[in-house]
Amino acid sequence: MPCHKKASMTKDDKVQTVNQKTGEKKEGYFVYVAYPKPKITGNRWMMTFQDSLAIIATDDDMTGQTLKVLLLLMSELEFENYITIKQVAVAEKLKMHKPDVSKAMRILVNKGIILKVKEGTTTGYKLNPHYGWKGKVSNMEAEIKRIGRQRVVDMQQYRDAAEKEKPNT
Repeated sequence: MPCHKKASMTKDDKVQTVNQKTGEKKEGYFVYVAYPKPKITGNRWMMTFQDSLAIIATDDDMTGQTLKVLLLLMSELEFENYITIKQVAVAEKLKMHKPDVSKAMRILVNKGIILKVKEGTTTGYKLNPHYGWKGKVSNMEAEIKRIGRQRVVDMQQYRDAAEKEKPNT
């Protein structure tokens, strides 16, 4: 049968501290306080980069509504960084006027945080993979190579480049 010992404190276990300014002495015991680990619900995720967070945080234009729009877009991110939420829905969720959402989007695009993606006559948006990614890391690396410094991605060129990069099987 296992032997269990009860933890007990003795007079020798006390710790004494001295305030260097006043000379006041205090005695006490070390106490471990366990905090419950917060439970994360859901399974939605994206990875982001700390350097990009610093860039956003120190940018004078990234305030208020623009920052709120960016955070909501990131929370709605689809795989391969596609943003499928419409600006009207962003405005509703954030209780903003649609022109204010459009202005925030324009700022984010001009800064290269959000990329315009053309698919025929339709224009959509993607999060620049330098700011975060949702998908396979190998796809992120390929995406970074493909977009370079472009702010507008032509989907036909995108597909053609992707086809050329595929190994012949």
